[in-house]
Amino acid sequence: MISVSRRLSTVRLILASSRSSPFAVLSAIDPSRDYGFVAVAAGEGLKAVFTDLAADAVVSGGQTMNPATEDILAAIQSVPAKTVFVLPNNKNIIMAAEQAQKLADRQVVVLPTRTVPMGITAMLNFDPSVNAETNTINMMAAADKVSTGLITYAARDSEYDGKRIRKGEIMALENGKIVSTSNDITKATYRLARGMCKKDSSFVTIISGCDVSDEDAEKVTEIVKAKCPNHVEVSHIRGGQPVYYYMISVE
Repeated sequence: MISVSRRLSTVRLILASSRSSPFAVLSAIDPSRDYGFVAVAAGEGLKAVFTDLAADAVVSGGQTMNPATEDILAAIQSVPAKTVFVLPNNKNIIMAAEQAQKLADRQVVVLPTRTVPMGITAMLNFDPSVNAETNTINMMAAADKVSTGLITYAARDSEYDGKRIRKGEIMALENGKIVSTSNDITKATYRLARGMCKKDSSFVTIISGCDVSDEDAEKVTEIVKAKCPNHVEVSHIRGGQPVYYYMISVE
């Protein structure tokens, strides 16, 4: 077991070597502040969403741009709360968050959110009136019910499940698995959303990326509304994320 003093010294050394981080400030714990949040996201729109949901710090990162452990640790240490929840929002960032957890001088709970939609839903289900353990269970239970769709492009020629995929083709992924390819972003998006929408679905959120115009995003959102059952509420967020033309959240 590392002593508190040794761990604090380690944290200070790491922060001193990470002065380029916007969070390179060690904040004292405020005894009156029970909880705080750190989320990982890319895109100004998504950063604003997590900030609106009460995230104290949003670390820039996501697919192909994983933040370093030092960046996540610096963000944690900038939050003056007794317990800090960390939402990695990408399966490849969970390990770095867990490494930062071990180095922090305050209690840290890493919620293993694998996608941005999971992270958003987890934060929406936070309850300040219950303890950290109960919140962890409830937030992840809600997050695990979210289906995530992604519209992106093939970076190179490849093969998946016996099907050839050419560089530049549009790929539709449902919960991490490629379900179709296309040459039309709009068609790929509304077909994916329609396929993800089940009888018990209530909400569909379309999150547009930095390479999508507002006009195209609104067009896609209207088509998805027309394709989904009437009881499903469809909304749009300008996420501004790279890599993914669209993220789709279905609950």
